[in-house]
Amino acid sequence: GGPMLEIGCGTGRVLLPTLERGADIQGLDLEPAMLERLRAKAAAKGLAPRVYAGDMRDFTLPRRYRLVTIPFRAFLHMESTEDQIRALRCIREHLEPGGLLALNVFYPSQETMSRDHGVRKLAMEVDGDGRPVQVWDVSRYDRARQVVSVERQVIATNSDASRSTIEYGFTLRWIYRFEMDLLLRAAGFAIRDILGGFDRRPLTKDTDEMVVLARRD
Repeated sequence: GGPMLEIGCGTGRVLLPTLERGADIQGLDLEPAMLERLRAKAAAKGLAPRVYAGDMRDFTLPRRYRLVTIPFRAFLHMESTEDQIRALRCIREHLEPGGLLALNVFYPSQETMSRDHGVRKLAMEVDGDGRPVQVWDVSRYDRARQVVSVERQVIATNSDASRSTIEYGFTLRWIYRFEMDLLLRAAGFAIRDILGGFDRRPLTKDTDEMVVLARRD
């Protein structure tokens, strides 16, 4: 229980169902356009969420939270150690004493990087406001810099069977297990759990996901 903040809330894929279940949750996102879509979806459901436009590295909100979440690997958009620590310290300031931070990041194996480098892959299929949407990615890995550059193509099928396509790119910097430990400690957190998935499996060399739970020290 207690107040929650979702960082990178986007159009409300997690926030709105959580709000519908009666949770005290607010949201933060870098993109005002995403928040406008979230508000429109919320209004259609009779909801009035409290959401803010802001950068996780430098934001100031009027309350403190029992839990802060960063889902969908959004923390990996922090491309430098300085940005990572800035974000974590800012988040810490918005947590109640003893409050928790939960986030997930991808954990690429050598096999994954070798197999998927430069290959066009179907990343996900989702329901985009009633339209089927396919998301295709081409990922290129730079092991020396610990970054993956992604070229993304989003294809939506309209009601008249025509297709709308959006293309864009982004870069993520992945984080290894003990690197994550050091970042959190440097920002004033104590590790509570580092797992290999949402099903609480252990983190191993074959794990593709790392789920982190840390407590404000």
